[in-house]
Amino acid sequence: MPRRILLGPQRPTINVDIAVARSETGSEPIGVISAGWQEAEGDTEEVQKIVGRSLVDLGLYRRAEQLFAADPELHDAYRLRQNRLKELQRLYRQRLRQLMIAARQTLRLKGEASVIDAERRHAISQLRALDRHHLNQVQKANLLFRHTFDLEHHDQFVEHVAAIREILSRCKIVMITGGNIVVLINRLKLFGVDQLLEDKDIIAWSAGAMALSDRIVLFHDKLPQGRRDPELLGEGAGILPTLIFLPEAARRLRKKDQVRAGLLSRRFSPATCVTLDSGSMLLLDGQQLTESESVRRITWDGHFRKLHPK
Repeated sequence: MPRRILLGPQRPTINVDIAVARSETGSEPIGVISAGWQEAEGDTEEVQKIVGRSLVDLGLYRRAEQLFAADPELHDAYRLRQNRLKELQRLYRQRLRQLMIAARQTLRLKGEASVIDAERRHAISQLRALDRHHLNQVQKANLLFRHTFDLEHHDQFVEHVAAIREILSRCKIVMITGGNIVVLINRLKLFGVDQLLEDKDIIAWSAGAMALSDRIVLFHDKLPQGRRDPELLGEGAGILPTLIFLPEAARRLRKKDQVRAGLLSRRFSPATCVTLDSGSMLLLDGQQLTESESVRRITWDGHFRKLHPK
């Protein structure tokens, strides 16, 4: 089965070289997806020195920019979709705020368990219903864009996909870097690369790890302008659907707020919310967790427990 190795940010602790050594893939070139770096895509000289292997970047960000420059009509349709997605996210965030306040207040209530527990479950079910609605609206916007443009018969698009497939055919392992998760997942899905990775060994960190789940969750409890409720961005690649990855959790989450952390865990259950701080490493063979280093799972009662292989 393909091996997947998930890492935290590569600063201050670098462990991508250890991950490559653990991948046991020999000396063949490693495919790289660094679209999340945007204009810095392909700037992998430092990574190449660290891992000591030949790297071949798929150039997803660059390819998309070339497509848009060559076809203004396609670019306009893509930009219209992005604007629609931003508006959907804004409306979802407004509705989410009130439900999150109510759910946290309900979880903090004291009283008869038989009465309060039912209210807690209902408060969380309302959050899940809103998340499902938002995901459905995002899917509709994406389908509308695909139906507007028949990319499968777009000559330049077909050429790019063929070139991407050729690169991947030479690489048993693919590395997905961090960066902007919105740009990364958009480019993965634009070229259908998310589907091409299912049989590949993968090393991914930060946003790259987030992209492998079936749902991408944005989170940050410590923004300068105040706390931000965790929000569903949309679908990920779905390669590791039972996990939701939380990079830089030590910096971004208020771990001592057990109600807040517990709500995060319960809301996205049955998936497990796991932390990926710098120095963390998670190894899976297919869907089976085999090793875990400095990775924590968030429990329903808001504790951070070491993630153990089952």
